[in-house]
Amino acid sequence: MTSCPDKPTASVLGWLCLGLALLGQACSGPAPAPDRSVLPRHEERERFVRLEARLGDPLWEGVTQFSHPLRLSPAEWARLLSGVRIQSRKDSFIFTPAKDPPVEAFAPEEVGYLSRALSDVFAKATPDEWVSFGVSRVLPSGVNEVTTGGLFVEGPRLHLILANYRQSVTKSGVRERLWTAPLRTLSAPFYEVVEEEYRTVVRETGLFKRLLHHGGPEIVIEYQAVLAARPIVSLPILVPAPPPAASPAESSRLPVTILEESLQALKRLRDQDLITEEEYRQKKKELLDRF
Repeated sequence: MTSCPDKPTASVLGWLCLGLALLGQACSGPAPAPDRSVLPRHEERERFVRLEARLGDPLWEGVTQFSHPLRLSPAEWARLLSGVRIQSRKDSFIFTPAKDPPVEAFAPEEVGYLSRALSDVFAKATPDEWVSFGVSRVLPSGVNEVTTGGLFVEGPRLHLILANYRQSVTKSGVRERLWTAPLRTLSAPFYEVVEEEYRTVVRETGLFKRLLHHGGPEIVIEYQAVLAARPIVSLPILVPAPPPAASPAESSRLPVTILEESLQALKRLRDQDLITEEEYRQKKKELLDRF
């Protein structure tokens, strides 16, 4: 007959088990911090918005901490983005005085997507995280135009860095590198940002620093002042009667604005040795035949 352990022995065993459990917790250290590697993001095939951990980027020298999180509605973000305008040069030569009329930097569908995504992501940002974005579109010529950059808030100021704007990309590997490093600038900008009230561009100080800096512009938006200002109400526009239906040949023709954009994109690709002269001439002829 097996005898049961007496009560003192069972009590000692119980205390011993409890001590071992406490010792295991002490050795394992404090509870791990929340995993911030899984950051909020809006990822799609042709566009993204995500949080990035700040690693002391020299672009933001002097900014010790971001004023994040920031809670704005999609409508407020749309108002801020719609007010950014750019003015393209008529060719790729950086010192040319000829410029196109100012246009909004972001297309309506880009504003809609970015506004919703930024409203969500900025509400979750910490003071040590900034927001990156990328959008792309394919022209009728088959050229993929990519826009990438980043945003952060410092007090009442929103900083928007346009690292690449409508950058012509033909190789998928180049596009993937921009998707991974959205502040990587491929070439000097061929446009200027239109400075207006509450919207300015950060200028490089010193001739040597200006000559070395080839990145996209950093736009500073006094976002609180913009949102507090009364929005401009435009007069109603009479909508003309729709034109008669076009023939199949006419419907395939390219509008003037799209033709100009496509020809400029092809010229930039040739100047950057991304396509051959023969490819340039062939694509140019195809575009002109559709005009």
